[in-house]
Amino acid sequence: MAPRVLVSRLWFLGWFLAWIVAFGRTVLPPEIVSILVLLFGASGVLTGLYLFVRGFQLLQRKRWIEDTPVTKIDAAAMGQVKVLGKATGPYTLLSPLAGVDCYYYRAVAWDGRDAQNDEELGGRATEEIFAPFFIEDKTGRLMIDPRGARLELPAEYDEQILGESMSEGSRRFLRRHALSTLGETTVSEYAIKPGDPLLVVGCLAENRGLGSMADAEGRKPQGTYLSREAADLQRREQLEAMGVPETELPETITRAVSDEHPRVVLCAGDGRQPFVLSRQTPQRMIDNLARRSTIGIWGGPVLALFSLGLVMKWLSVW
Repeated sequence: MAPRVLVSRLWFLGWFLAWIVAFGRTVLPPEIVSILVLLFGASGVLTGLYLFVRGFQLLQRKRWIEDTPVTKIDAAAMGQVKVLGKATGPYTLLSPLAGVDCYYYRAVAWDGRDAQNDEELGGRATEEIFAPFFIEDKTGRLMIDPRGARLELPAEYDEQILGESMSEGSRRFLRRHALSTLGETTVSEYAIKPGDPLLVVGCLAENRGLGSMADAEGRKPQGTYLSREAADLQRREQLEAMGVPETELPETITRAVSDEHPRVVLCAGDGRQPFVLSRQTPQRMIDNLARRSTIGIWGGPVLALFSLGLVMKWLSVW
């Protein structure tokens, strides 16, 4: 079970227990009961309001995706598009946590148990690095600029770890982002690998250039891609960190690509339109968004209302 799922279930269990001790008989001291009621009442109101707002955001995203037809790559026009294909590219990286060959990875770490959606939680450490990669179908290929994308991908690595059980890759990742390696930490990693089935909903626009690491002096590497030489160095560093002897280091995986600097690229739009990278089918994504938006729009107010009852109990109003 993913740490974030476990944390949410434990929170809801605590919320129900707070209701039981607030309105039933209990052997707990009144001070403990008061703290539990206030804690879960206040957090429940905020969570319910958040779910309500989030539900409408998911509903809007669902409608955008639903209203955008799937397009063959050779027929894609400038603007919002939805394309299906597989991931391909000229060379690969090695993800630091799962150790998989990939074109793109996003690794996220949280201190303690605050594991939630990486796009919705502040105060996290995020590392996002990519090589040039494309989505390809039988009619052609399109380059992807993944900056700002929402990932609907299964995690390649998703663990809640302690200092003594931490792998060397996780330890190096946390140190790069000035996070403690001693306490409890939740770490997740998402990757796009060669041959992965891919659904991309985004904006087809003029390629203004991503810029490579060689041009990134004074800027964060998240805004650039790794050149072939930098990708080779990154792979070797990761393999050496895993304890692979230098004599056994494999050659860089390369593939022939006719045009590494195409005229157009799939990227984020103006901010109102969704930009999603997913392995789901379009209908499955739409069904998933519909379910989540329904839970948020209807479940959020119910949670907030019942949590308000806990707050009123704490205030002795009820």
